Amino acid sequence: MALDLSGGYGRSLPDSRVLVWLTPLPGTIAGLEVWRRAVYTVCRAGFERVVIVASEAAAEIRSALASDRRLAGRRWDVVDASEAWSDQVAAEPGRWVVYESRWVIGDDHLRELAATTGEPAWAAKDGPMAADRDELVSAAEGGWTPALSWRGAAARRLPEPAVMIRLSVPHDLPGAEDVLFRSLARNVTNFFAKHVDRAMSLAISRRLAPHAVTPNQITLGSIAIGVLGALLLLVPGYWSGLFGSFLFLASTIIDGCDGEIARLKFEESALGAKLDLIGDNVVHVFLFPCVALHAHVSDPGGSYATLGLVSLVGVVVTWITVYLLVIRGNPRGRLLAFFEAFGNREFAYLFFALGVIGKLHWFVWGMAIGLWVFPVGLITLWLAGEK
Repeated sequence: MALDLSGGYGRSLPDSRVLVWLTPLPGTIAGLEVWRRAVYTVCRAGFERVVIVASEAAAEIRSALASDRRLAGRRWDVVDASEAWSDQVAAEPGRWVVYESRWVIGDDHLRELAATTGEPAWAAKDGPMAADRDELVSAAEGGWTPALSWRGAAARRLPEPAVMIRLSVPHDLPGAEDVLFRSLARNVTNFFAKHVDRAMSLAISRRLAPHAVTPNQITLGSIAIGVLGALLLLVPGYWSGLFGSFLFLASTIIDGCDGEIARLKFEESALGAKLDLIGDNVVHVFLFPCVALHAHVSDPGGSYATLGLVSLVGVVVTWITVYLLVIRGNPRGRLLAFFEAFGNREFAYLFFALGVIGKLHWFVWGMAIGLWVFPVGLITLWLAGEK
């Protein structure tokens, strides 16, 4: 699997069609209206043809989506449910996915439905389904709508996806939000990252989601906090070391919120993906020399100034290597696995612990060596053909 720096909207399902039936349900999930979440889910899945059927306010919905970047490059229409919506389906032969907005599901399930052939397919009889055009048109002529359970012949049952929540009343929204937040951590395999780091970032993201803050604003905020923490280390003494290390830890936790908010609110962007990757290195450029100077002031006779210079050069080399092999390149296999394994910032917890016990100078020795392991490892794997 390649590292995705496209922003999440570069995916396209060739010759794909989806009918999105919007059922009125007031309220929001993670700061996003239910109907928007449904439309954005099919866009993230990559459908080329999108027909949106609105039970009410069709004109307003059409106007709201007119300049929405998520629908860019797609053929889409908004029709009123009182109109002959099946004419839109009849005009295009092939497989159609039918998705009603009262279901909160992952885009991966929609892609699975789109890949089916033959008989109708679904994971729940009254949930999202896939069927050929003629079957849908015939069912519509008999009075069926996506708000009703399928009335046609028996269909193939698919495994129920990890995220599949049915909304009936506004009271169902908090439960759906809980499931979505939990799903953000389901692919995290590292125990510490899943149960400590991700738990704290999700708690912050929950409080940020209802507000208009953007993922890029969160990224810039985390960078500012990390740089401030680094600059605090220039002040000699225990308390400056403690607060500086705490702010760096806070920066790394908040740094996880930008991606969470982006995925929850469908605000991924190529700029955001690259800003997040580059931002870590910006903080490191400040942090590592500053912690070395912090140790040097406490022990001028030590080798901390030299170690700080070695670390700074290591950061610059790392930055260049990541840019060439990761941002501009297309890492796969062992190279991608190495980047993801060693590119995390879990050392922030060790850094803070050393700040608590007043031993930040211990960290200087480790960083002077560790900062070179990462770029050397990436270059070695690249030279070995792991590209």
